[in-house]
Amino acid sequence: MTRKKGKKPEEIGLIISQVIKKLDTKTHGSIEEIVQAWHNAVEAKAISHTKPVAIKKNILTIEVDSSTWLYMLSLKKKNTLLKMQKALGKEKIKDIRFRMGEIM
Repeated sequence: MTRKKGKKPEEIGLIISQVIKKLDTKTHGSIEEIVQAWHNAVEAKAISHTKPVAIKKNILTIEVDSSTWLYMLSLKKKNTLLKMQKALGKEKIKDIRFRMGEIM
């Protein structure tokens, strides 16, 4: 395979992230849709303490900034999952997992 003169090769990481983004959009919806659905599904106070970070095998992973919020969200998980499924479709999100992380 040859490349055109004067054109720099593309970074493999950039190519892979573009492919993954396209696949995720087809199967789970856009990041913006997921974040908006999350904000609508949880109470306003929780938004600043949480961040959707991944969705793999139809499991949404949410980072939470404290164990207190992790516990509170775990108690409301069933209701929150139903709201997310209503917004995005049952087939797109089967479960929600919470983990500790930094929220920026």
